[in-house]
Amino acid sequence: MAPPVHEFPAATPMSPAANLHQYGDNSVQAYNYAVHLNGDYVQTLPILGSDPAYQASEDRRFVEPREPNRLPDAAKVLGAHGFVVLCAPAGSGRRTAAVRLLRRAAVLKAPELFDLEPEWAKPGTQCLPVQSATGYVLDLTDLPDKPPARFGQDLIRHGATLRARESFLVVLATPGDWQGAWAEPTGHVTVRLEPPSARPLVEAELVAHGHEDRVAWLADDKLSPIWEANPSAREACRLAGLLSAVKDRERLKEAVDRFGDWHTTVEELLNKRETGDGSSSLLSTRTTVWAGALLDGGRRGSIVLASDDLLASLGQARGPADVLTDATSSRRLQAAAITPAGDRAHHDRTCQGLPSAILRHLWDEFPTQHNLLTTWAVGVAANRSVPEDDARLASEALLHLAVRRHDRHVLDALATGLTDRRRFLAVEALTKAATDAELGRYVRDRLLNWAGSSNAERVDLVIDVCGGPWGLEQPALALTRLGKAAGAKEFGAEKLIDAFRELVRHAPGLVDKTVVQWLRNHGAEAGGKAHRQALGSFLALVSSDTGTDLILASARDASSREHFAHAWQTLLSTNNAVTAVLDQLTRWQERFEHDANHRDSVIALLAEVFAPPRLRVPLDRLLVADGTGIRPFWRDILGYAMQHDSLTRQAAKA
Repeated sequence: MAPPVHEFPAATPMSPAANLHQYGDNSVQAYNYAVHLNGDYVQTLPILGSDPAYQASEDRRFVEPREPNRLPDAAKVLGAHGFVVLCAPAGSGRRTAAVRLLRRAAVLKAPELFDLEPEWAKPGTQCLPVQSATGYVLDLTDLPDKPPARFGQDLIRHGATLRARESFLVVLATPGDWQGAWAEPTGHVTVRLEPPSARPLVEAELVAHGHEDRVAWLADDKLSPIWEANPSAREACRLAGLLSAVKDRERLKEAVDRFGDWHTTVEELLNKRETGDGSSSLLSTRTTVWAGALLDGGRRGSIVLASDDLLASLGQARGPADVLTDATSSRRLQAAAITPAGDRAHHDRTCQGLPSAILRHLWDEFPTQHNLLTTWAVGVAANRSVPEDDARLASEALLHLAVRRHDRHVLDALATGLTDRRRFLAVEALTKAATDAELGRYVRDRLLNWAGSSNAERVDLVIDVCGGPWGLEQPALALTRLGKAAGAKEFGAEKLIDAFRELVRHAPGLVDKTVVQWLRNHGAEAGGKAHRQALGSFLALVSSDTGTDLILASARDASSREHFAHAWQTLLSTNNAVTAVLDQLTRWQERFEHDANHRDSVIALLAEVFAPPRLRVPLDRLLVADGTGIRPFWRDILGYAMQHDSLTRQAAKA
């Protein structure tokens, strides 16, 4: 009996294989990004002419920072060292300034510009690109971990390397993040950047968007308080958008009120005092205002429940007698200026964005109570007594709050506070936030950090996000995180299998190339974290029909087949993996035993897996079917495996 030929037949009904190598340039770049299971990779994202910062950096549109010498100083530092740190708060116009600096660098002729988005276990320069005649922007705001002590000095050396190649790097940082012993060596290349003045920036934006006729509005007295406050560049651009959107000058006050987050309106709501029997107390009114903002459009009962929960958090007794002697729900809603609509209720819908403004006002005006407020708000979304659709209103309101305030604490609380049957709300929130321009990079960093943690809840959350819409939109990023999660989950975890199945359906070539690369790079690291992650990923992949089809198609390549066989062998030799592996091999038998198109291919691969005599013991468990006799499928594999081993030994002697 000769063993089956090891040439795998052309893919026929196996759908993923049909697209195995059919992916375009973007996916190829994504593949290069995904294979770095241990991180330490930086994705380069082109800064094109359509980029808002690129457009705002044009001569006719760019507005200089308030301190006129800072940008020339930064240009000198960049030219001398190939590297400069622009230290300023997020939203101050620093990215536009960075693009401006790079476009005007003396030695760059029509330079290629790139944003850098790192995937690293710890910040480091070893993976930063060093192409010639290129400009890079690296945003190091919201570093998830404290950088190594040498990081600042390494950046100095990296800048020198870039300068020698006529390339440049601009790092964006905030004063709160860019401090400590590791940052001290960069003191001479750090420039504290001031934002541009608000009024000329608003004027430039109005003109750029074809609203020159509205420039005259900027002299209106209604805007004077805004110019005196001199808001950030981001806020000035928001004001320009509001002024562009209103129909005419008569609606200018509406734009000003919206820009000011309805501050006067909110203050009036919070300080409204009722008198008379059955009136709502000031504190009860305030908690109802805040609860109504968190659950705007939700059920009246949910709003009252949320208000009571906050009162209880503040130490107010809320037993039955306390509730029944308080103002009625109708009076409380009326005092909070919340209008019922059937069984639901809203804040004033003529004031667009008022509920969000109320929540921002709450966080702005009571900064010492953030922990209490966050715990309360997340608790409302997690409370099973609150209907699911109302809980979603709360989670979305918190997500918007986190994005607008750039508040990591609120986002982390959503991720960890919504568990069990409300986990899907956390998944939804993180999925939206992962693509947000402000919080996206932070969220992706958190997902990467959580994927390798020992916290099972966080690992499961990562898998849910990566196996969902965000993972399908960004499969390379999702694969990196799923690979890490595979090292934290038990072998054969259904959740992980489902996530890999979804990615195979949408990006088969990327998944195949990535897992093969992981097995190639980490297959010999017995006992290492990356080795465990690679094995877990492989087993999750082959535990679904779509993943199995992909592996069998890929196994036509001798090198890939060798890595697959070695992965099976290692898993069969790993005590806590054996049961899951045998379950999947049994599934393979049931699927392919009578499949004339693929039976020989499967037997050929498994014969290689079981060729080493030490693996015959687990094979014996597959060979005998519950004491009823020998299974022909495994009998054939055993025979071919023994012949394969004999031929291998003879070849070694020769």
